[in-house]
Amino acid sequence: MERNKELIDSLIKFQELLTKHPDTVDSIPVFTNYIRSFLRIKPMGRTLPTIEIMTLLKKEKPQMFYLLKRHSKDDIMTMLTYLNMDYDQAQIKIERILQGEVIA
Repeated sequence: MERNKELIDSLIKFQELLTKHPDTVDSIPVFTNYIRSFLRIKPMGRTLPTIEIMTLLKKEKPQMFYLLKRHSKDDIMTMLTYLNMDYDQAQIKIERILQGEVIA
């Protein structure tokens, strides 16, 4: 359960970052650092909602996301910027995880 707490805490931090940081190039290091730490989480009984995180980032910070995608020199970050799904479904899944539902 502790690992899922780590995931929930990380998702709460992501929501705070989305609210706090502007959609500018200056936010790239903040979100890059967040994504790197997020990818280190090993949740129990589920996969990381990586596609959902990238979808929310793309929709809510489009300028920053575009610059991140365009100027990324890291293969992993480049690959992550190509992940995408329906925005509404991504929001629903993140919200369900935050409410403690077990989602594979």
